[in-house]
Amino acid sequence: MRYFLSVLIFINAVFALEFSVKENGKSLDDNNTVLILGGIQGDEPGGFHAASLLLSDYNITKGKIIVAPNLAFESIIARNRGNFGDLNRKFAHIDESDPDFHTIERIKKLILDPEVNMVINLHDGSGFYRPQYESKDKNPNRWGNTSIIDQSEVNSTKYADLESIAKEAVENINKALVKEEHQYHLKNTKTQESNDKDMLKALTYFVVSNHKAAFANEASKNLPTHLRVYYHLLAVEYYLKKANIEFQRTFDLTPNGVYRAIEKPLEVRLFNDKILLYLDKPTNAINFLPFPVNQALNYEASNEITAVISNANSYSVNYGNRLQTRLYPEYFEFSNALDSVEMIVDGKNIQTNFAQKIMVKNSFKIPSIVGVRVNVIGFDRGNDESGIEISKNQMQSRYSLDKKRKIYRVEFYELKNANLADQALEKKTNFKEIKKANIPAKAIEKAEQKDKFIGMVLVEFQ
Repeated sequence: MRYFLSVLIFINAVFALEFSVKENGKSLDDNNTVLILGGIQGDEPGGFHAASLLLSDYNITKGKIIVAPNLAFESIIARNRGNFGDLNRKFAHIDESDPDFHTIERIKKLILDPEVNMVINLHDGSGFYRPQYESKDKNPNRWGNTSIIDQSEVNSTKYADLESIAKEAVENINKALVKEEHQYHLKNTKTQESNDKDMLKALTYFVVSNHKAAFANEASKNLPTHLRVYYHLLAVEYYLKKANIEFQRTFDLTPNGVYRAIEKPLEVRLFNDKILLYLDKPTNAINFLPFPVNQALNYEASNEITAVISNANSYSVNYGNRLQTRLYPEYFEFSNALDSVEMIVDGKNIQTNFAQKIMVKNSFKIPSIVGVRVNVIGFDRGNDESGIEISKNQMQSRYSLDKKRKIYRVEFYELKNANLADQALEKKTNFKEIKKANIPAKAIEKAEQKDKFIGMVLVEFQ
């Protein structure tokens, strides 16, 4: 076990937090897939939130999109433009010694995929672009609320007339403005013609240089995040329709609808579906959370811009560039003795898997299990709290996971000498590893002396 952990820690120390790539829909074999990119600069939340919603809240019913919502993921977490310089200025040339080399190569591979003929890059830009000077925030040097192209046309079999398509996108967005001052404009940088040294290094110019259509949509940094996302999605939906891609979404494309979609509770499942963190206005810290010493430290989140990050003595859960909560671990050996448990909820018997949230109106009880003890966090009635009917007024509110004081942890442990047989559990492949995790040697030694952690269920009192 100790050898396994040392290898795991070494691997985590080597690899950085990489960006996600997900597909939505099914290719029609017509080279009409649209590639959508967000988060190439870590301080532009409108772009990465919009791209993330295209995976979590859209269903592509005809055609396919490929989405990479968090290109500069570590910069997103750090809330800066780029940990190792501006990622969007490294497409003309990058040294192999550059920490971003692997990231740039992955992005280029996505762009050069033969089935992709349109690329949309989502940015947040300063102020509001205007063709003529109006004020310090509205002038030709601003980038916000624009549709950006590098040139009027591209030598491509599809979407060759970049200017006409971008103009139509602008007209479409301007029909749904929240305020007139948010008006969109077309901005043609004429990258090659003007020998724009910055834009020659950018992603969109790399795309058009490879004979594919590229559009950058800029939403203004003067706007709150949800309005930036609103304008991004108006643009993206126009481009998808232009590519004959059909879709459904789970929310209304209005400012309020977008706000609710961004702010909905997060779900993070830890360690092969042993633990669920349901983060709805979460507390600042979750203490003594079981972490394994005998399996990988991994997680799965309800969206692609949520990450669990290892720190010196804790782990942070980040949603884009916003810290949600900190996890302070207690280390255990993990057991697969059970894959589900029985509960009595408001007088009714139910069977539930681990990493689930159970709604409770009045009370719940965990029937006794041979060789297993139950620990209800925030309820103090001894070492094993099975067989006891528990209501909300018996819970100590400071142990809740949320600031509304409704959600509590129910943990199950295999007694140290019980020697229960492990179940053959289904293995999932979509978990992400927590990078750079460092489990103290003393924590490993202590874990060997404790009961083994089996799993957790959350209860939420209505």
